[in-house]
Amino acid sequence: MNFYKSGKWKKKRAAVLRRDKYECRECKRYGKAVQANTVHHVYPLELYPDRKLDSNNLISLCNGCHEAMHIRNSHELTDKGKAWIKRLEKYF
Repeated sequence: MNFYKSGKWKKKRAAVLRRDKYECRECKRYGKAVQANTVHHVYPLELYPDRKLDSNNLISLCNGCHEAMHIRNSHELTDKGKAWIKRLEKYF
């Protein structure tokens, strides 16, 4: 079963969006209020499956910021994605 279709993920995703007030956390860093529609795994799911439902590893993002966090096909993090790992290191 696809993880993103699971009930656990849907419940966690909704909780993270609520926690972040449905605002993109990256845009908010620059004083912009942009609606978030995606929940992003800061430490990539493929590399850190044990953190897949950890609220500390999840942030709400708009589609544009989500695309800027990693290279789609390789899951390689961009500089923006790596910067978020640095911000969240204290939780892990």
